[in-house]
Amino acid sequence: MPLQRSAFYGLALFTAGLQTIFGLIAASINGRSPHLSIFGYIAAGVSILTWAWIGTLMRFNGRPFSTSILTRASVHFFSFVSATVIWLALGIMLATQAPFECQVRTLWCAAASFSSVLAFMTFFFSSISALLIHLGVQKHGAGLGVNVAEINRTIRDDA
Repeated sequence: MPLQRSAFYGLALFTAGLQTIFGLIAASINGRSPHLSIFGYIAAGVSILTWAWIGTLMRFNGRPFSTSILTRASVHFFSFVSATVIWLALGIMLATQAPFECQVRTLWCAAASFSSVLAFMTFFFSSISALLIHLGVQKHGAGLGVNVAEINRTIRDDA
């Protein structure tokens, strides 16, 4: 059974949704880290954009007869490639601030660390989604202009 791309869409959506909450918690920390509040607000803002966009892509994920630009594999692929780069950068940014909070061993250490982990998880699930789209397009043979639902049909036929 092939890996389902929509499952990784959902996991990226879930971790981005949690990041909204924990990014705001990390931003509210008035601790020792010099940039955690700024990075927390950035992560929370980007997470709102991420889960809104992934939700939109999921809505157009299974429409094989649609001609909307949001059903093209290229839109899905480049969206997740962009999310991969952005969430890797945010994960690194948040991870650099966690040691400042963890030196004093407070609850804020957990919030800062968890926010960083969520960013890396969103990076991971976005990269798997992009990889699965790329592999599906290669197997289909029509390029990134194909409807993303056609990729599912090709993978199911081969399984």
